[in-house]
Amino acid sequence: MTHDRSDAVSADDIRAFERDGVVCLRNVLTPDEVEHLRMAVKKQMDQLGESATGYDFEALAQQIWDRSGPVEAGAANRFDMQAVKDLVRGDATARPLMEEAEANEGGLFFYDVAAWRWDQGIRKVAFDSVLPGIAAELLGANYLNFWEDTTFVKAPHTRQKTAFHQDLAYFQIEGEQCVIVWIPLDPANRENGTMQYVRGSHKWGETYAPNVFVSQTPIRSSPHPKCLDIEGEQAAYDIVSFQVEPGDVIIHHVMTLHGSGGNRSDHWRRAMSFRYCGDEVRYFDRPGAIPQVGVAHDLRDGDKLISADYPIVWPRPWPSFCLSEAYDNLNRPV
Repeated sequence: MTHDRSDAVSADDIRAFERDGVVCLRNVLTPDEVEHLRMAVKKQMDQLGESATGYDFEALAQQIWDRSGPVEAGAANRFDMQAVKDLVRGDATARPLMEEAEANEGGLFFYDVAAWRWDQGIRKVAFDSVLPGIAAELLGANYLNFWEDTTFVKAPHTRQKTAFHQDLAYFQIEGEQCVIVWIPLDPANRENGTMQYVRGSHKWGETYAPNVFVSQTPIRSSPHPKCLDIEGEQAAYDIVSFQVEPGDVIIHHVMTLHGSGGNRSDHWRRAMSFRYCGDEVRYFDRPGAIPQVGVAHDLRDGDKLISADYPIVWPRPWPSFCLSEAYDNLNRPV
């Protein structure tokens, strides 16, 4: 359904989200807001090899499936990639998730996280755009916390797919009042790797273990079962995808299964995702969840997400209030 920025989320949007676990909204972000995110992605990508959080999953996947030699991830240290390689290699059911192409074709599957902590442009969009209000409306939330941002870039001729997965078990939260907003920064379609969602899977009543994105192999420390083999049995599932333009957003429920293909095209596919949690969500140091970057809170299991690490971004105290500016002023050196 298409609407302009001045419209509230429609009843049709809410029904589609509740029924399918995913909804696509058109023309939500302004060109300036999209450009803020593009500039942040460029800064992240310029630091690839030097950043502690930026990875090229295309190159890492090739190293994982190469029996010889260790895994090299530059300065990135958020994940123990050698342990990931050992985990995947020890999984008898694991297989490469690659698009068919010439083996020598180059590609790049860039991943980074938590740029909101240092990038003002991301904070402007995450805190002060229409997105928090839209997320709160879809969730029926009384208030909304921002959880984190993640960047996903697939360069032209990137063979690596993103394994189907469910987000809940990646996060240190308990409760399902959470959405992920996928924001395309380039036109995206099935050819260059737009997201694919298993419609209605948020209602299956099952929590699946996180996987390592480049393989269906689950993280060993998770107590949850392995995600289903969606890639191998796509005809058995109701899979929906959306052709989107910059300014559009796709919003999915935290329990909705999703993944994407590689980028078989000659065009870039840059994207960023924002995660928002409603007031019913509680902190839970879930076994197998991915450690967050830069958090300093001392929350305990069962606590509300009341912390500077999870800013309350909705409702605004008054309509013209700019949270990103207040945040910047509060954290500006004196």
